[in-house]
Amino acid sequence: MEITRPERRGHQIRARVASGAALIAIVTAACTSAPSTPATSPTGAPSPVTNVTLVHDIPSDHPRIPYFEEFSESVSALSSNDLAVDINPEGKVLAGRASLDAVRSGAANLALVNMSHLEAIEPAAGFMNLPFALDDTTMASNQNRAAVSEVQADLVRPHGIELLGYMRGADQLFAFPQNDVDRLEELEGKKIRVAGSGIYEQIMRQLGAQPVAIPIPEIKEVVGRGELDGVFTSPGGWSTQVIEFTPHAVQVPGLMYINYALIANKAWLDALPNDQRDALTRAGTQLTDEWVQMSEDDIAVINESISGGATYQVLPDEEVARWRGRVAGISDRFYADHPSLADELLRKGLIAHP
Repeated sequence: MEITRPERRGHQIRARVASGAALIAIVTAACTSAPSTPATSPTGAPSPVTNVTLVHDIPSDHPRIPYFEEFSESVSALSSNDLAVDINPEGKVLAGRASLDAVRSGAANLALVNMSHLEAIEPAAGFMNLPFALDDTTMASNQNRAAVSEVQADLVRPHGIELLGYMRGADQLFAFPQNDVDRLEELEGKKIRVAGSGIYEQIMRQLGAQPVAIPIPEIKEVVGRGELDGVFTSPGGWSTQVIEFTPHAVQVPGLMYINYALIANKAWLDALPNDQRDALTRAGTQLTDEWVQMSEDDIAVINESISGGATYQVLPDEEVARWRGRVAGISDRFYADHPSLADELLRKGLIAHP
């Protein structure tokens, strides 16, 4: 299956990793600097442009990057050019949870962060990370995506952040240096990279692997040094970061869908004029509603990787059932710990049973 991305998504952002302190200083300066060059209002009077900083840690050649540019363009259009999104000021990147911390401190206005980092500050937010839970079938529905947004927003709001939307990360896959894993037992004892703590690590441990949490900007270097036995990542992360070292991918469909949350500093967002706040909210919904397209993008990425000489196998249903059985207790314990959340998800039709 071949997917052609629309021309408007062709622009890519160049970025490099920086220390947390360096980027926070840069982003803080961007947040507090004078407005950009004024635009002209319908009455002819100049209208100051409000600069909005957005930070994230996804590498510049990752196939999700064009959606960030699309979000920026949408914000400008929906705000009648009153808002201008500055993505990773000076091209620097805060890896892992640092982007979340920048938003919570007010050093950045917006961030796109792996959902595992929200789980770290609000354990109930991990419902989006549970194994064999929210999948492409469920999330193809506008109603379900909106319901998930509502639940997640209510969970994280007490932490000083507002959820504006989320981006489908991927139905995660494994990638290995050798084509030597097609049964559950063959994962036993392997050191596997994961993006964060919490449910990521629980899944790997239940499968018999040793999780090693490494943010995506750092995995190429670590994998290149031969310090891991495999990685758990997205098709985009595999194809752009580590495929030369781990060319053999294995998919366990539904094992874990990861997502990136689009979050805002709540105090900053609340202080904006209503029309500007509405523009950001609508642009965030548009990003969320690209879920199906992002799924198709991943199919195209996998096809391109196979064409380039990599291997990719989807485990058969009977083998997937064994993996599902091994991790079932994670969801059972999660819902037991969060019974009111389980009831809400059940009422909204997002899970069949707690």
